[in-house]
Amino acid sequence: MSYAEDDIELTAKAAILVEMETGQVLYEKNADMRWSPASTTKIMTALVALENADINTKMKASATAINSIPLDYGIAGIKVGEELTLNDLLNFVLIISANEAANVIAENISPTGRIEDFVDMMNREAERLGLKNTHFTNSYGLDEDNHYSSARDLSIMAREAMKYPAFREIVAKKVVPLPDTNLRKSSEWENWHIESTNKLLNSTSQYYDRVTGIKTGYTDKAGRCLVFSAINSEGLELVGVILGTDSYDTLFKESQALLEYGYKNYKFQTLASDGEYYGRYEVADAVDNTPVDIQIQGEVTHLLPVSSEKLQASITVNETLNTPFSAPIEKGQVLGTKTWYYNGEEIGTVQLIAMNDVEKTMSAKIRDKIIEIVNNKKLRIITIILLVIIIVFIILRVILRGISRRRKYRSRYYRY
Repeated sequence: MSYAEDDIELTAKAAILVEMETGQVLYEKNADMRWSPASTTKIMTALVALENADINTKMKASATAINSIPLDYGIAGIKVGEELTLNDLLNFVLIISANEAANVIAENISPTGRIEDFVDMMNREAERLGLKNTHFTNSYGLDEDNHYSSARDLSIMAREAMKYPAFREIVAKKVVPLPDTNLRKSSEWENWHIESTNKLLNSTSQYYDRVTGIKTGYTDKAGRCLVFSAINSEGLELVGVILGTDSYDTLFKESQALLEYGYKNYKFQTLASDGEYYGRYEVADAVDNTPVDIQIQGEVTHLLPVSSEKLQASITVNETLNTPFSAPIEKGQVLGTKTWYYNGEEIGTVQLIAMNDVEKTMSAKIRDKIIEIVNNKKLRIITIILLVIIIVFIILRVILRGISRRRKYRSRYYRY
């Protein structure tokens, strides 16, 4: 685990805190437990909508979309036949959690115009994202037996939705003016604006600069739930999920505590920098005994515990150097690697490269050539053949010289 049980205490039934870009987990509690997601369901509704329609698409509200919402579930007061843009509807869905607005989106994006088919699209998207503990039966979060998600799955779908600028912009809003539609002017709405249910947006902290979203949820079964995110001055953005608290005060208090836990205990740390000097090593057979200097090629940066004790306990390193080094070595030649592991998972590797050339001595070159010949079967056979030819040539020459001497001898003593 990336945390100790006594680091933070939450009364929430389930929770998770992850880094926005990578999904690295900083804290989790019952993160895979299936739970009624209530209106955090609308994160998936918005995600599927943005994947399948332009933000300015006009959508018309049907009687089915409006009247199928139970009486005790929140609505925005959209009228049958009223036309709003997807952007307007997402404001209702994500800021004040208007349930009929989710149904209007579902009907207008569904290829058949049926809400059930849009819900099928939500489930296909959940499968695509690899959500193992998520299944939807409606577009807005009605409690039903087969409608569930988990803290981990909600963090994954939130991170995916936050990739869309329109989604990110909406969930960060505290107040939005109501739109004009084909049936009324903004002044005719019951209130002149909509105000976010996410009170964490108003929080201040010495550990983060601002809250960037995301979505509240509540039913009797689910309790108070929140999917939230924040960013600090260093650009570190965290995403958290709290499920099943007993009150909104507890929900927002524990959400802020979880964010502050993350920012207090983790930060991006550079373990290796490109061009960093690594060391100097002797090189066998080097001209003038020239050593090789080695530097790092690449960079390793990761979100890691601030505590040096926890950092040492969680980081392991594996270094591989091709020692002993022998000349020749070329500048830029890879001489080894260094790999870091965090809690047993690889987080980065760099190459160790030569900073200078190292030439080989002439005597070493001759020796290596001889060794090469001895070790190379083809060269060995060719060398043996050449030696045999040379030996045969020498023998023949000796024989021919002997014959030549005898002839000369005979011609000198046996003339006439």
